[in-house]
Amino acid sequence: MSEVQRLLCRWTMELASYLMEEYGMEKKAALEKAHLNRNLIMYLGDGVVEFVYVKEDGTERVAQGTLCKGISAKFDGYEFVESKEMPMVWPREDFTYWDLDREAFRSFKASRLLKINAHSAVNCIHDKR
Repeated sequence: MSEVQRLLCRWTMELASYLMEEYGMEKKAALEKAHLNRNLIMYLGDGVVEFVYVKEDGTERVAQGTLCKGISAKFDGYEFVESKEMPMVWPREDFTYWDLDREAFRSFKASRLLKINAHSAVNCIHDKR
C-alpha cells in the first residue's frame, strides 16, 4: 500500500469517526458516507463530477463541479489568497469545489453528501511549482 493510499484510508476513518461522534451515525452509515466523500474529492481532482448534496435550507442541490485545471478558464485564472481568519481545525467537514454552473467556489458538508451521479475524467493541467 502506498503512502497516499495509507493517508486516504486514515483520513476516511477519521471522517467516519467524526460523523459518528458529531451526528450519531451508525458505524456502517458513517463509513459509507466517508468513503463517498473520499471518492468525490478524488474525482473532483480528475475531472468533472455531477453529485447531489443537501443544502442548508434542506433542498437538494445537483452540482457539477471540479478541482481540475483545464476545464474552466475562470477557475484556471483564480489566485488563492490564504486567510488567517479561519483556523484549520481537524476534522473539518466543509469541502470546497469549483461549481461549473456558477463559475465560482461553493462548498458542502460531508454529512450532507447524498450521491455521485457521474464522473468524467479529463487530462488535468497540473501546476509545476
